[in-house]
Amino acid sequence: MKSDPYQTPDLPEASPGPDPFDSLIRFLHVVNRKRMILIYAVTAAVCVGVIYYKRLPRQYSSSASLMIRQVSTDPKLETSLAAHGLMSSYKQLLLSDPVLISTVEQLDIRPPELAGQNDPSKWPSALRNMLTVSFSSQENILSAKCQSKDPAATVHVLEALTASSSKFMEDFQQDMSLDLVTRLDIERRELEERLFDREGELLKARKECGDISVSEGSDDSHPITQRVAQLSNELTSVRRRRLELESMYASMLTLVRSNADLTQALQKLSTIVGPEVLQRIPGQGTTNAETVRTLQDELQQMQSELSALSRHYGAGHSEIVRRQSLVNAQQKRLVTAQQEMQQQLNMGLRDPNVGRWILETIRTELTSVQQYEAALQYEYGSAEGQALALSDKLANIRVAEREVEILRQLHTSLLNRLSAIDIGQGGGAFRVAVLTEPLMPSNPVYPVLSTILVQFTAAALLLSLAVIYVMDLLDDRLRSPEEVRDQLHLPVLGIIRKLPEHELKETSLYVHDFPQTVQSESFRTLRTTLALSTTETGCIAVTSTEPGEGKTTLTANLAVAFAQTGKRTLLIDADMRRPGLSKLLNFRTQPGLSEILRAESDIPGECRERVITTEVPLLDVIPCGPRIQNAGMLLSMPALADTIDWAVSEYDQVIVDCPPSLAVSDAAMIGRCVDGMLFLLNPQSTNRRSVLRAVQHLRSMGLNLLGVVVNSMKDEKDSAYGGYGYGYGYGYGSKDAYGEDDDFAEQVESSDSLNEDDDSLYPIRKAA
Repeated sequence: MKSDPYQTPDLPEASPGPDPFDSLIRFLHVVNRKRMILIYAVTAAVCVGVIYYKRLPRQYSSSASLMIRQVSTDPKLETSLAAHGLMSSYKQLLLSDPVLISTVEQLDIRPPELAGQNDPSKWPSALRNMLTVSFSSQENILSAKCQSKDPAATVHVLEALTASSSKFMEDFQQDMSLDLVTRLDIERRELEERLFDREGELLKARKECGDISVSEGSDDSHPITQRVAQLSNELTSVRRRRLELESMYASMLTLVRSNADLTQALQKLSTIVGPEVLQRIPGQGTTNAETVRTLQDELQQMQSELSALSRHYGAGHSEIVRRQSLVNAQQKRLVTAQQEMQQQLNMGLRDPNVGRWILETIRTELTSVQQYEAALQYEYGSAEGQALALSDKLANIRVAEREVEILRQLHTSLLNRLSAIDIGQGGGAFRVAVLTEPLMPSNPVYPVLSTILVQFTAAALLLSLAVIYVMDLLDDRLRSPEEVRDQLHLPVLGIIRKLPEHELKETSLYVHDFPQTVQSESFRTLRTTLALSTTETGCIAVTSTEPGEGKTTLTANLAVAFAQTGKRTLLIDADMRRPGLSKLLNFRTQPGLSEILRAESDIPGECRERVITTEVPLLDVIPCGPRIQNAGMLLSMPALADTIDWAVSEYDQVIVDCPPSLAVSDAAMIGRCVDGMLFLLNPQSTNRRSVLRAVQHLRSMGLNLLGVVVNSMKDEKDSAYGGYGYGYGYGYGSKDAYGEDDDFAEQVESSDSLNEDDDSLYPIRKAA
């Protein structure tokens, strides 16, 4: 069944690049094959390292540990950042020129590194090359190391360095202390003058204010201020009482005019004026009020007498009992009188005379309050003016007091700082203690044989790996079937052994003439692999990267192997540029595929006419036919798909011999018409990049690559199955062009209807 021969193929997505892990594994295999290079390189490196170690001068090292502390009461100087700055400063001090020059001057015997150097300016640089100073800011520990060719010199240098640095710090800190004392004393004298001036101004301001106790820190201590506060409180109270009386007068006037009950108003008036107002109501309960007062006085007298007797007699005494009963009776009479008086009030007061009396009482009280308020207002205004005038003076006094207090604190601080400076001991902020004394080294620290051997061995390994990598790049061959599988990501379907040259000269179909050899068995193994494949392999094509890899020999002998199993097998020579299969089977002069593809109709009939039977039973061949100029365009015609469809319908197995895939696109056009393609390569001679490029090209065309067949046969030009020689400007193979000197060959001009540059026309066949 054929599909549209003009269908444009769908290009698959680009395959991912090589896996880095696979590349690493492949390189490790290469290293394993060339491991002798590593062995020789490491051996040579060890020998050179030992010689180098013997020639190097010995270096000895000694170290000393110093604890650096900063004596300061300032908590800001106790931070980790300050400690780091302290250690860094002392490190710079140890490596400074003055300290290093002083160190050399203290040495009785100079180290070998300073031998012959009399110029003091060169001593610091020479000592810095010998010294290494490091520190730990968290522990305030500074470590100094000295390295020299003389072991005794390392100890002497560190001892002299410690003494020189301590002496330098003592001198520096003593000078700094003297300078600090001088500056602080000048500041003290200036501060004392300012303090005396401000204290005099403060005393003068206090005298102007009357020498009041302003030192308490509050304006309320001044009598004027206290008087203003008292007048303000009293004036507020009087104004509140005046407002209450005015409100009461207005309410009472309304009640009197309406002849309403005055009881509640009278009770409210008693809360403002006093309860005695109830006893002065004209014509209302005068006797009762006097009676209540009399009863209250008598009750108080009786309670006083009872209390006096209770001090001398007990609670059960007859006199105490009698007096207690009299007190109880008096309390009952007082309660009864108060209840009667309250009942009279509850009955209501509606007498106009009482109302006028209440209004007059309120008006009299209001007039008195208003006069008192006016007097208070006048006094408050006078006192407020005096207080405002005094506030400015008090503010100046407070400012002067604060300035005096600040000056006193500064003066005290300066005195404390002056007393804390100890000029005799330098008064410095540094304290240095030697924790570890330098010891005489017994063994050299450099060179170390193990370190040198490791370095030389590592360098030899890197260099040898680089050499192996370069050799692998220059070699660029696929050396094993495993490498073929890993690089191409295709299964290796079979490995064809090298065919004996003397037997190849005797036959064109090796498997048919020498069926019992090991080489023939490799073809049968490949046949079995294809037969057991899960994919359709009834119609396959064989291609390779370049000419001379044994593609034609593989195709012919694989077809013989299929025919020997009883399958009707058809061989098609589709390599119309260099028809090696037709030449191998001596069918070069026979009509073949080129004529079938040029036929305009009846493709099956054309195929039957050009099928040639071979000496192998069940094996037929369609040769290439006459050589033509436009082979690529002819293969792109729909007739190729029709030819393959006919072959699949007539034969059990169809094998197509294709041109190499790297130089021309013929194999890609044929591959779209078959079930799958076999890719042949010789790992001993095929260029890796060429193989990868060829496989990538076939995959990009959407072709089904069944797998790789590895051919170990070498390319020999004098063989009967010699290398390809492609013409027409494709640039590979021999210049010999089959068919040009053949009587049967014909030259066919390109048809005007075919456009050789049209890449969109590809015959496509879907295998049944």
